[in-house]
Amino acid sequence: MRRWWPLAGLALFAAAVLLAGALVPGTTAVVGLPWTPPGAGHPLGTDVLGRDVLARTLAGGAAALGVALPAGLLTTALGTFAGLAATAKGERLLARLSGGVLMLPSLLLVLIGAAVLPYWAAVPVVMLLLGVPMSARVIHATARPLRRAGFVEAAAAHGESPVRELLPAVAGTVLGDLGLRIVTALQLAVAVTVLGFGPPPPAPDWAAMLRENLPGADLNPWSVLAPAGALAALAVAVTLTLDLAGHRRTRKPLIVHKRQSETDGLRLEGTWHGGDRVLDLDVHVPDGTVLGVTGASGAGKTSLLRLLLGDLPPATTSWRGSLTHRGTTIRPGSARARRWRRAHVGFLGQDPALDPLRRIGSSVADGRRDARAVRDLLSRLGLPDGIARRYPHQISGGEAQRVALARALAADPDVLVLDEPTSALDGETLDRVTAALSGRTAIVVSHDRDWLARVADEVLDLGQEPLPAGREAVRVGEPVFRGGGLELREGELVVLLGKSGAGKTTLLRNLGRTGLIRRDGWVRPRPGEVELLRQDVFGALNPARTLADAVGRPLRALHGVRRPRPEAVRLLAETGLGPEFAGRRPGECSGGQRQRAGLARALAARPRVLLADEPTSALDAATAGAVLGAVDRRRARGLAVLLVTHDERLAARADRVLKLEEGQLR
Repeated sequence: MRRWWPLAGLALFAAAVLLAGALVPGTTAVVGLPWTPPGAGHPLGTDVLGRDVLARTLAGGAAALGVALPAGLLTTALGTFAGLAATAKGERLLARLSGGVLMLPSLLLVLIGAAVLPYWAAVPVVMLLLGVPMSARVIHATARPLRRAGFVEAAAAHGESPVRELLPAVAGTVLGDLGLRIVTALQLAVAVTVLGFGPPPPAPDWAAMLRENLPGADLNPWSVLAPAGALAALAVAVTLTLDLAGHRRTRKPLIVHKRQSETDGLRLEGTWHGGDRVLDLDVHVPDGTVLGVTGASGAGKTSLLRLLLGDLPPATTSWRGSLTHRGTTIRPGSARARRWRRAHVGFLGQDPALDPLRRIGSSVADGRRDARAVRDLLSRLGLPDGIARRYPHQISGGEAQRVALARALAADPDVLVLDEPTSALDGETLDRVTAALSGRTAIVVSHDRDWLARVADEVLDLGQEPLPAGREAVRVGEPVFRGGGLELREGELVVLLGKSGAGKTTLLRNLGRTGLIRRDGWVRPRPGEVELLRQDVFGALNPARTLADAVGRPLRALHGVRRPRPEAVRLLAETGLGPEFAGRRPGECSGGQRQRAGLARALAARPRVLLADEPTSALDAATAGAVLGAVDRRRARGLAVLLVTHDERLAARADRVLKLEEGQLR
């Protein structure tokens, strides 16, 4: 459901509540004896003064909502701005303010405010005083892990505001916080009114109706139940609607594959329906074997893993079949499936998904291994001594991948599920990962067909065979970029090789910050002249923007293109993503598709220099060849490229090959 539909519905509901006070007649007229039970002409009876309960209930929400709604909106707006701003500066101040607020009695403060201020001002003032620091802390906690994300750094490199780029990514949290603040303000308004500081009689008000009619609740229960139910309904409507507005449905690529049924190990068989798609599945992984899965980027390899894990895609409309493990039946999508995964499965996704606030050792152990066992496990995977004390942002992409593998291995799972576990690894480290799979039941997705042929007992191919990657002839021109002890020329492709953790990514990021461009001498580059294509495909794109929006932003910000969508769609197509991808968000795309969209965004900046970190790690050979062909066409126009990779086959395309060893370029 699109976000604006629930918001529009809530706006109409709020407008009805606010306008009812002026539109509903007879709210103050005495129509009978006090606390008369429901009867003809009065469906909910009368109140303490003989007034119609139904009329007063319909009109009684205007005062409370008229105070709570603006108070909640203003509190969340200021808290969101403060929380996003604190990602750059002021984290400690925010933590101290929010901690101090927790010690203040909110009801006492609002009563003091009501004694010295009008009712309509007391609640907003207290909400701003107490709510803004708490809202800021909530928004900051959501935005903080994203501040180093690729899409935020890309926006800053293009001269855009990082805060503006973060806002769509945390919009779901903002809407959830808005619901909480409105309901909190509503509760404070009700409390103040019940204690006698609310709007003056005889105006209808739900909280005043509760206070006035409690003595006669046994004579006419509806005089109390009606306003209480209205307050509860309003609070639930606000909370659930804003939560629904912040929730995004995602659609995953689907696959169809058939295999012959077996009798032991892990087996998935049945028919899955999702919209107009039907999957007939019969996949089996015997105990002690490794099943390899390969295929073209976007063919559905990751989706197959979800089905084998009993985690049905959100687009599921029906499922008829079974998932069994060693004779135990697990119903996909059920709570039992979640418990089974936690007890028996070790999982490594394309995104290592390490907690940015926990040290590496703590993330790997997770209460299941002692510190010494964790160090031994990390060492077997070739990770350096002392890495257990580091945080995720202090290690390379290849090291993060191995840490995530160690986390999956830590509980000694019955089934190991790995999605692209080798995309950022060098040959020596690859051998260590291969050894870790020995004797295990595992399902491994990879584009590296040669490695799968060595490690897997059987390989499922979900896509076309790889095509040879050709190379266009490109003339190398004059020097255009220098920094970090190297120089790039116009049209030149330089490949940088090195072991995982050697510092290739760090070098690339430093070049992006400190390198010089040739333009009337050697000067600092303008926004967009040097583009850094990051290794983290899951953090590279803003999750709240469509691919066309993400690619179009550099065109608008750097080159003044007022309607960038047509060119954005063309750039996506040039990297192998058809028009159907333009309206998708990153969560609806595979890792390889995100990687290509990130390249399209980098090309949209029309850079003179491209610094690319593992740009083909999540791509099959055919798609990688097409993507590199797009880069070659830009090189023919003068684009200089420095490409970091572990794939020595890409060296055949390069004009020069450098190796980073012990901190030195050779």
